Amino acid sequence: MFFLINTKRNLDGKNKKRDFLDNRFLSNVELYFLMTSAVILANIAADIPSNLIEKYNVFTIQVPVEFPDTNEELLYPSEITYDEFLKRIHTSKKMPKPIQPSIYYFVKTFKHLEEEGYGDIFIINMTSRGTGIVNTVKASIIQYQKQGGIIKFHQYDSKEGSFGVGISVIKAAKLLSEGKDFTEIISRLNEFKSTELKTTFTFESLKYLQRSGRIGLIKFVMGSLLNIYPCLEGTQDGGINSFNQAKSYEEAIEAIVTQAYNLIKNFKNLGCYIVSGNAEKGSTLAKQILTEQFPEVNFYGIIPMSGITYSFTGPGSVIVVMFKDFEH
Repeated sequence: MFFLINTKRNLDGKNKKRDFLDNRFLSNVELYFLMTSAVILANIAADIPSNLIEKYNVFTIQVPVEFPDTNEELLYPSEITYDEFLKRIHTSKKMPKPIQPSIYYFVKTFKHLEEEGYGDIFIINMTSRGTGIVNTVKASIIQYQKQGGIIKFHQYDSKEGSFGVGISVIKAAKLLSEGKDFTEIISRLNEFKSTELKTTFTFESLKYLQRSGRIGLIKFVMGSLLNIYPCLEGTQDGGINSFNQAKSYEEAIEAIVTQAYNLIKNFKNLGCYIVSGNAEKGSTLAKQILTEQFPEVNFYGIIPMSGITYSFTGPGSVIVVMFKDFEH
């Protein structure tokens, strides 16, 4: 049994102990792939589907989310369900805000893993350009080592978000299960990111990006007035590039599917997942375009976007993750 304890921090300053473990689906911020003496640590916003969580024996740790309207801090999803979280995102005057785990939290986690007998932790980060978690983890490692911790750490910046991270984590887990060492795994992940993986995405509305502070008010107003649908892609350095501006949501969906395919179509075998942020219309259309125009691509399915990612993007968000296929 994987067991972690953390404290609840209410906005009024009160504290209460809580159990962060919920067997397979504790959910948010970190995922643990328990294999021999090594643990792979990655962000739950990597949107890894449940069948792969089960296959690779994944344990997840929840993350607190701050709800300013009600002066609450709740663990997602044990104290607030996915549906309720989405409802609050839609109706709150002030956007719910996921809270970055503290250094204390990570040090406690590392110590627990040491007590469980794990000798290596392989940390696969979300893009370092999109989160402060990277620096927090680094500081936590230093603090843990100062306290005599003996676990060895291996870090990798995926330079991706959502299931771009998720498929990289699965790739690493697969390699680890095959007995590959961390040097080789990192080398293969670098190759995977560089030439074998492409993520593209669009949003039905810019409203939630503006509310969450991801874009400024001026860009939001201009985009809304011009009825523009951004067509975006992840870059090699972990950033985001706009490759097109569509005049309709349907046009944007077709653009992101086609762009992802064209950039890595030279590989003989391709795989694809579609991530849906409460976007039945968009994700279904993306699937239709993919399967009709590019039938040679192995389509693995439509997977739901995590509540954490959704809090930034809102409904109608669609992400296409296309990659050189591998058995998983």
